[in-house]
Amino acid sequence: MLACYYAAWDTRTYAISDVPGEFAVIYLFHAKPAGPRANGSWNNVGDGSFRFEHHAEVPSAQVQRCRARGQKVILTVGGERAGFNFDDRRKSRNFVDSFRGMHDRLGGVDGCDFNNFEAKVGSSPAEMVWIAQQLKAWYGPDFAITAPPEPNSLEDRALLKAMAEAGVLSWAAPQYYGWSGFNAPGFIRNRTDDWVRDLGADKVMLGLAADATRGPSLQDCIREWEAVKASHPGIRGLFCWNAQFNLAGGNAWGRAMRSRL
Repeated sequence: MLACYYAAWDTRTYAISDVPGEFAVIYLFHAKPAGPRANGSWNNVGDGSFRFEHHAEVPSAQVQRCRARGQKVILTVGGERAGFNFDDRRKSRNFVDSFRGMHDRLGGVDGCDFNNFEAKVGSSPAEMVWIAQQLKAWYGPDFAITAPPEPNSLEDRALLKAMAEAGVLSWAAPQYYGWSGFNAPGFIRNRTDDWVRDLGADKVMLGLAADATRGPSLQDCIREWEAVKASHPGIRGLFCWNAQFNLAGGNAWGRAMRSRL
């Protein structure tokens, strides 16, 4: 499958409903910890509850328009300077309750994308498994549980492996952008081998970027994707950061990668 992140704060030119049909999954980015910001960050603030602040920019009608035409919309929780370590059951319960509120206000979504550990705040695998179990109990076994881990992080791999072994992980999509080392020929393919070894090819996607200043160029993306697909025919797919960059480029990234799935 092909997916993309839609940045909820950047709606001046493109609405979420403008995301092209090449993309089967849209990650709505992002909900943040509900506590007050501290030193320019929301990392580990509050009681575990999260909030989505962009209902005016991304109204539920647009979200449901995407879903009605067959695209899945997954709400991302966390991100840079918006991490949270659910290290006790009280915080985990608060998160589940707050997610239910966000889900209902958006008119329904198709999954939860856990980006809460990107900010290197640590993670608690047992609590993450419990949260995922609760969400699936509420919304059904097909409700997607995903994450975009740091490709080189052993801690992230251990967390996602625990979630996969518990049967709650739909897929993980290591994000190969934001560091020039990811552009080296063969790096993405070789690192993907490690993730496939831990999770299985059907639970691994590649996280790439439609903005070459943040990651591999389009030709780099094509080269690495084709190498990965040759090594792991069952690979789940790939995503791009982000929808707005792709649309600004005339959907060239989306068309090129969709044709190679």
